[in-house]
Amino acid sequence: MASLLAGIMAKRLNRMQFLRGDFNAELPFRPPWSKSEDEFTELCTRCDDCITACPQNILIRGAAGFPEVNFSQTGCDYCQACVEACQTRAIEISPSKEFSPWNISARFKDNCLSERGVVCRSCGDVCETRAIHFKLAVGGIALIEFDASACNGCGECVSLCPVAAIEMQHSAQVQEKQ
Repeated sequence: MASLLAGIMAKRLNRMQFLRGDFNAELPFRPPWSKSEDEFTELCTRCDDCITACPQNILIRGAAGFPEVNFSQTGCDYCQACVEACQTRAIEISPSKEFSPWNISARFKDNCLSERGVVCRSCGDVCETRAIHFKLAVGGIALIEFDASACNGCGECVSLCPVAAIEMQHSAQVQEKQ
């Protein structure tokens, strides 16, 4: 029982996940510059103003009606429309978060085409921070190299991957798995 509780505490569930018994769920990706999960769910009135304001249409109504980021179509360009639309200040640029809108990063799964010897550079072509780049290997196949510290979490690479080999994760999880 103690190990179950320790596992639950380490996951950092929100209240709704706990009440539903959804102990395996990860915290959702909130809009950029969102406050901590507890503060965000306390302040957010679920008005959908940020969802409506998002020109990229990456914000969706998630569990319990709170806005979540969905990278399946495109990524975030950090236009700050969601910040401007949020009347409750659940999404707010603080001086400490000015250049870091959130702590998420890409993670590559085992089915990456480049890792399987197939020429594919779609993720690297769209990566503005150059966190994803390719190094030519013996035999002419370029192997993917990923610098998690350079990833700004925009998610542009997720929707472009032809085999869905990229997913976004909270940065602490990415560092734990690498």
